[in-house]
Amino acid sequence: GPAYLGPSVTDAHAETVIQERDLHARYKVAFHDRIEERIAELLVTDGVVARCAGRMEFGARALGNRSILANPGDPRVVGLINRMIKNRDFWMPFAPTVLAERAADYLVNPKRLVSPYMMLAMPTTAAGRAALPAAIHPQDATARPQILERDWNLEYHAVIREFERRTGTAAVLNTSFNLHGEPVVASAADAVDRFERSGLPHVAIGHWLSSKK
Repeated sequence: GPAYLGPSVTDAHAETVIQERDLHARYKVAFHDRIEERIAELLVTDGVVARCAGRMEFGARALGNRSILANPGDPRVVGLINRMIKNRDFWMPFAPTVLAERAADYLVNPKRLVSPYMMLAMPTTAAGRAALPAAIHPQDATARPQILERDWNLEYHAVIREFERRTGTAAVLNTSFNLHGEPVVASAADAVDRFERSGLPHVAIGHWLSSKK
């Protein structure tokens, strides 16, 4: 089953940090009832959004709740993320989260291996290579996907479904929400700290969105 075993981040946590750090003074800050739709819109227009919501993943993989999300169809987001936050060698590929119900469109997985944790590499289809250029390995066109079943993470699934509604692509690029050489974000305060210290344009914490002006 899903590995969301860590501490939870709530809207109340987000609101407290926003007030304590007076984020309204420096950024555009708003509460969105439909935050998943807003994140999807921003992925289309701006390419990159950090997301900190719900319970933290256990282990070394970001599975959507402490993740930097990006438009997998725009190869420019790779350089953008590396410059903004990852500061890492260009050859380290990013990975996609793909909705389980569309996984066969993008991934060659004849044994229908369950891949909830981004541990398995698999070849991509022609449609996968066309739709996910930023989230597959440039050398051999393999992907190391998180194949997401809806009931594992309703909110994250909704983000990707809203992105699909706008783009036709039922996947996003997903990488861990951390600065190079630092641990993955755990709390709302961590998320704000990384947002302020990086080039990230947007951070969604629960239903609160902060954007650089």
